[in-house]
Amino acid sequence: MKVVTIMNFVRKCDFRMEDSEEKLYQMTRKELELVNEYRLDNTFLLQYDALIEERYIHLFQEKATERTELGLWFEVVKPLTDAVGLPWRGRKGATWDWHVIPGFLMAYTQEERRLLIDEAMERFRAIYGSYPATVASWLLDSYSVAYLAEHYPVSAFGICRDQVGTDAYTLVGGYFNQAYYPSRNNVFTPAATEGQRIKTPVFRLLGPDPIHNYDNDRYLRNPNYLPYGGCYTLEPAWRAGRDPEIVRWFFDTYFCNEDLGYSFAQLGQENNFCQAETMEGLRMQLELLKEYPQVMVRKMKDAGEDFKEQFEKTPATAVCALKDWDGSRKVQSVYYDCEGYVANLFHAEERIFLRCWYLFDERVYEDYFDQPCETWDAAYENLPVVDTLLWEDREGLVLEDAAEPFVVSSKEEGVLTVSWREKSVTFRESGIFLKNTGAYLQIGGNRAGIRLEDGRLRYSYKGAEYTLEAEGGRILQEEKKIRFLPEGEEMVLRAVCL
Repeated sequence: MKVVTIMNFVRKCDFRMEDSEEKLYQMTRKELELVNEYRLDNTFLLQYDALIEERYIHLFQEKATERTELGLWFEVVKPLTDAVGLPWRGRKGATWDWHVIPGFLMAYTQEERRLLIDEAMERFRAIYGSYPATVASWLLDSYSVAYLAEHYPVSAFGICRDQVGTDAYTLVGGYFNQAYYPSRNNVFTPAATEGQRIKTPVFRLLGPDPIHNYDNDRYLRNPNYLPYGGCYTLEPAWRAGRDPEIVRWFFDTYFCNEDLGYSFAQLGQENNFCQAETMEGLRMQLELLKEYPQVMVRKMKDAGEDFKEQFEKTPATAVCALKDWDGSRKVQSVYYDCEGYVANLFHAEERIFLRCWYLFDERVYEDYFDQPCETWDAAYENLPVVDTLLWEDREGLVLEDAAEPFVVSSKEEGVLTVSWREKSVTFRESGIFLKNTGAYLQIGGNRAGIRLEDGRLRYSYKGAEYTLEAEGGRILQEEKKIRFLPEGEEMVLRAVCL
C-alpha cells in the first residue's frame, strides 16, 4: 500500500508577523480552495484558537466538501488554558507560543493534560458534531496518546520527523517515516507486546529526505545545491519541497523503490508559511501526484484505519534512496524499520556503513510520562547502538571502505537485502545479517558508555542496559576501535535489551 495524505495545519495567529490573523486565515482559505480544485481527499488540523474562531467555522462549514476531514492540531494556546482555568505561561502579549512550555501537553501534569484534552475534544464536537478522528502535533506524549486512544474515537496520530534542535523539538532515533503502534510508556517507541501496544498508529510527518535530513548539508556535494538552506523535507515552504525535480525524486524514492509493502508521505504546510511560493509548491506537488497512479490519496483518519486493517503489529518497512537528487549513485541511503529497531545503511565517499542504528525498548519510559517537562524544549530518543549524528565519531559501523553502489531486494516478507559485489547486508526483525564482510566501529566520544565485556559490547544509556552481540563472529577491541570478525560466510549482529 502506497499512501499520501494532504494535511494542512491551521493556527489563528503568530506573534512573529504583522497582521498575522488575516494572513493565516487567507492562507488556509487558499489551501482549501486548492484541494477543492483538485478534488482530492484531504485533512485540515485545527488548533484550538482556530477551532473556536467564527470565520474559520464559517469557512469550513461553507467551503469544505465531503473530501475534507477536520481534525485537531494539539498545541496549547491561551484560549484553551483559559477555558480550563490554568495559568498561561507563554510570553507576554502572545496567545500562542512555540516553546514546549506552554505550547505542548508534556509541559503539564497528567491531570492537566486530561483537562486540556477533554476541553479541546468536547469543543470540537460541539462545533462540528463529532469528535476529531485525527490528532497531531510536533510532539505528543505517551500518556496523552493513550488517554485519547482509550476515551475518544481517534484513528490516527501524527508527530514530527526526526530532527535535532529545530525549534524546540528534538526527536532522534525513531521509526523513520511510515507509521507504528506506540508503547504506553514512550510514544516514540514502537510497542513489542500486546499489553503495551496503543492500538492507534502514530504517523511521522513532513516527508523527510532519507539522505539529507539526518545530518543536513554533510553530503550535498553538487555545487548547484549549495547554499541550500531550510529543511530537507517535502514541505513546500522550503526549497527542497518546491523544486519539481527534487519532489519527483522524493516520490520516486518513496513510491517506486522497495518499501516492504507499505509507504507513506504527508504533503501540506502550516498556515504560518503564507508566502506565495508555498502555495506554488503545493500546487506543483499535487500536479506531480498525477504521475503516480499507484499512490492512494487518503484522509488522515482513513490512512489510520487502513493501517489498522492491514497490520496487527508494527510492520517492517523500508525507505530506499538509491540515487541522490542529481541522479548519481555516489550517495545512497536505506532505512529499515521494524518493531525492534531502526537502522540506516549508507553509501558515501566510497564507504558503506551503518549511519545509525537505534534499539526500541517498550520498557523505557519517556522523560515526560508522569512528570511535566520543565524546560522550553523537549527531546525524545531511543537507544543508540550506532550514531554518527550526536557521537564524536562520524564513521559509523563501517562494512566496506572502498565500495561500489549497492542494490536492494526483498524475497521474504519483512526482510530487506542490500548487496554489492559478493557482499550483502540483510535486515530482519531478528537482527542484521552480514554476508562476506566484517565491520568496525569507532567508539570514541560515544554517549552510551560502550565497553567490551564477555565477548559482547555493553551499552548504558538513560538507565537502560543493552548489548550488541556477533553470532557467528568475534568482537575485538583495538584501543577505541571495535572490530567484528566473521568466523564463516555469515555473521549476525543482534542488539538486545537486558
